[in-house]
Amino acid sequence: MDRRNSVEIQAISVEEAVRLALEQLGRGRDDVEIEVLAEPSGGGGLDEEEALVRVTVRGFASQPTRVPGGGRRMPPGRPAPAPPRAMPDEEEDLGDPDEVTATALTVTRELLGSMGFQVRVVPQRPADDAEESGPPTVGVNILGNDLGVLIGRRGEYLAQLQYLVNLLVNRRVGEWTRVSLDVEGYKRRREESLIGLAERVARQVERSGRPIQLEPMPPNERRIVHLALRDEVGVSTESSGEGDLRRVVIAPKR
Repeated sequence: MDRRNSVEIQAISVEEAVRLALEQLGRGRDDVEIEVLAEPSGGGGLDEEEALVRVTVRGFASQPTRVPGGGRRMPPGRPAPAPPRAMPDEEEDLGDPDEVTATALTVTRELLGSMGFQVRVVPQRPADDAEESGPPTVGVNILGNDLGVLIGRRGEYLAQLQYLVNLLVNRRVGEWTRVSLDVEGYKRRREESLIGLAERVARQVERSGRPIQLEPMPPNERRIVHLALRDEVGVSTESSGEGDLRRVVIAPKR
């Protein structure tokens, strides 16, 4: 039987939507990535909007089946997602790596080997989490089997691993260099997912005339959303909140 790896669920609350999604996928919270596509409006009236979440099994690009809380399948109602720009199990042909890139590849390979992971480490063009100003950025992609443990919830383990790799690489090369670490193309899939989310929510904001706040995101992901909508004539974006709860608010442009 064909088992779905991603669903979108609409329910009265985020927790209820997540619970229903986990039941349909037959998975636990540690096995999935959860994206809150829309918060419930909480107005209490007949026009109150429900929560909408996308739940995807780790290691699979999302091609969701949308199901509301009651379980009735809904028609797609939106264009198919764009194909990924590069398959995560394919190595990009970037030519021979320079000295800094070669050092980053070696450091990453040695570090993961010492942790017991059997992986292939290849160069790639950095995902769109690099700062516009700062040192040159080197892209490194980690390929292998069952590497979801290196990513963590919202990429938190990957961020910690990237920080450690950056410390080791900078110590070896003796100059300020930034390494953008990826695992099986996770960052690229996440970037495409965030751009699609931003565009869908922007259309909803334009229709309703009301602002919508997205789930809390780290700075690099908020930047992707801001850039995705910076040329939109009907909406504007701003970050709101503090610390780990900081999120993007998409609002009608006045």
